[in-house]
Amino acid sequence: MRFKYLKYLAFALGGASTAVATGALYLYATFDGARLATDLSHFTKQRHQRTLRFDGAVELAMFPRLELRLPAMALSGRNGDGEFLGIEQGTIGLRLLPLLAQRVVVDRVEVDGLRLALRRGKDGKLSVADLLTPLPAEAPLEFDVDKLAVTGGVLNWIDEATGRNFALSDIRLGTSRLGRKADGRLELSTRFTQATPLADARIELQTGYRLDGDAGHQARSAHLAVRGALADRADVDVDLAVAELQIPADGALQASGLSFVGKDKSDGRLAELRVTAPRVVLGVAGPEAATADAALRIDGKAYGGQLRTRIAGLAAKGNQLAVDKLSADIDWKTPAGQLAGSLSGAASWQADARVLDIPALAGELGLTAAKPGAAPLKIATQLGGKFDLGRDNGGGKLDLRFGDSHLTGSWNLPKLSAPGIGFDLDVDRFDADRHLGPIDGTTRIDAAALSGLDADGVLKVASLKLGGVHVERLRLPLALHGGKLAATAYTGNLYGGTLEGTASLAEGNKLQWRSYVQNVNVAPLLRDATGREPASGLLNLFIDVSGAGQTLADVRHGLAGQARVRLRGAVLRGIDASAALKDWRGPIQARQPAKRPYRDTESTPVGELTAGFEVAGGHARSSDLQARSPTLALTGGGSIDLSGPRVDALVRLNLLAVAPVDTPVLGSLRGVPVPVRARGALARPDWQLDPGAAPMAPVKPVVIAPPAPRLVVKPAPRPAPAAPSSAPASAPAVAPVPTPAAAPVAPPPSPKPAPAPAPAPEPGN
Repeated sequence: MRFKYLKYLAFALGGASTAVATGALYLYATFDGARLATDLSHFTKQRHQRTLRFDGAVELAMFPRLELRLPAMALSGRNGDGEFLGIEQGTIGLRLLPLLAQRVVVDRVEVDGLRLALRRGKDGKLSVADLLTPLPAEAPLEFDVDKLAVTGGVLNWIDEATGRNFALSDIRLGTSRLGRKADGRLELSTRFTQATPLADARIELQTGYRLDGDAGHQARSAHLAVRGALADRADVDVDLAVAELQIPADGALQASGLSFVGKDKSDGRLAELRVTAPRVVLGVAGPEAATADAALRIDGKAYGGQLRTRIAGLAAKGNQLAVDKLSADIDWKTPAGQLAGSLSGAASWQADARVLDIPALAGELGLTAAKPGAAPLKIATQLGGKFDLGRDNGGGKLDLRFGDSHLTGSWNLPKLSAPGIGFDLDVDRFDADRHLGPIDGTTRIDAAALSGLDADGVLKVASLKLGGVHVERLRLPLALHGGKLAATAYTGNLYGGTLEGTASLAEGNKLQWRSYVQNVNVAPLLRDATGREPASGLLNLFIDVSGAGQTLADVRHGLAGQARVRLRGAVLRGIDASAALKDWRGPIQARQPAKRPYRDTESTPVGELTAGFEVAGGHARSSDLQARSPTLALTGGGSIDLSGPRVDALVRLNLLAVAPVDTPVLGSLRGVPVPVRARGALARPDWQLDPGAAPMAPVKPVVIAPPAPRLVVKPAPRPAPAAPSSAPASAPAVAPVPTPAAAPVAPPPSPKPAPAPAPAPEPGN
């Protein structure tokens, strides 16, 4: 009996198969591909005003499956405007039974050589808008795709509204089942290119999905990877992963397990940004999240470290997004030292104006100077600002308190798209020696740390202590561009006088310094700088030097340039010239050397002292040193080793007048040039009689350029010259050094008077 029912079933299946086969043969026999192409072209022209062109007939294949085979084809833009869509060849799989019932069910789409040009006009309309009109519900067409595959695709996007254009090439897209209700997996890979900003990157996307018609859709285990050049950065890696993405039909999009990692290795250093969020809701008003964490890490030679931030309570409030608490943990390395601490505050985002507002971040930072054993400097910090993405700029205020110093000011970002900071800062007092450590020969210089930074601004310090020296009312304009830091036209007050000049640090650790110092009380300046007062008087100084090196000691060894010194009312400490000549009477007559150590209680007034220096190889050399007082004249020169500093100077000392009480002892030495050498530490040299010393070799005259026109310098009164001088003020001649055999000098009308040196011009005049 069972075999009887099986026989009936076999007859039924055989009949159905015969009917299907007969229908398929009939369909194949009656199919007209040329007519189908013509009908489709006519329909496209009538409904969408577009031209559809086929480079051959549409073919129907029955084996191994039922499918339409499309030749190369192209679809124009609306009203025949260029090419909108094109393919090299394609295949559309159809189901046979629905087709016999006059319904078209597409179950497979394969396209090779897809070309697609999308355009958004200045009015915001898309070139594809007319093709997105849904088909009527009664249309006999249904998509229930088991496979969608695209190979060798190209997509061009042209945005006339913003001018942003890009292209996707080598598109490879593959999916499994697609339909109103389907589960499957999607894989996409393509190349993304763009001219401005420059981009050339490979994009890969893999995700699982579930399609559920009107109930919404879901993506799971989604992963997006981007590798290559992005936003003018040459080497960028981006990974975005979402554990689950819910896309409801009529609700807010919800993402769970969100993770973002971006890496940039374009500049030879690693910059990495990581963002994680357990759950994010993307509603109409904006995103909402209970918490979100971000960490920025930079591994650089001079700059680097980590910045960790946490957002708590992100929610839409009115027409803006508000963050209840934004906290930041900083651990950052700079050339000045290590910066670490925490800041926190609130923040808000105005979506319509595209403005991020952080009114105040407050906390404490610690700066540890880059010196062994340095203690951290605690800085009470408060800063805030606004970032206007619509206008592409930002700015704000900051307030720092550390030790007995208080810094206030403003900052600005002229262009967010090309970061460069501007600033205007005021400091009441700053002790650099205490807060940053002493500056000595081991202090390192690293101009490479300036690479990639851009800044312009002014730093004003009411009272600065640097290297023991006190500068008041310092105004320091700073500009940092192309790896070069320049301080142009800085000014300040220095021990009763003024200073002004320029300085720069550029690639290769190249330092340049040009400065004018006017009417500075040199005694307290030297005391604060060296702990001693080897001289006193009012100092005028011009200096123009340059050098390079890894440390300040290296820079000093390679310094080159020129300098000019004028000291009015000069007094040399450590020697009493009259007392020394009394002690040296015997050696002078015997032409024998004699030594006299530095004596703290002795000094010699020398009137006005001038000297020009040629700086090379870390030494400052002069052969035109001159000084003259009513009783004494000095001529000569010498060398200063700047790395010590140490001095080796030879001068010819002439007594012009002798006190009556000393006439019996010193009268015979009046007008006789006595060679005296000063040798040793610059602040405390030893003095010695050196009768056999040869004259100093002349050096190149120091040419002093006048200061900038805006710098007004009032010259001090000049004494009447004893003899006319033909040397111009801008290039004083090197005074010759008298030889030991020079004739004695006597008051006029002596037959052989020695010419008195002409007074040197004041630096800068």
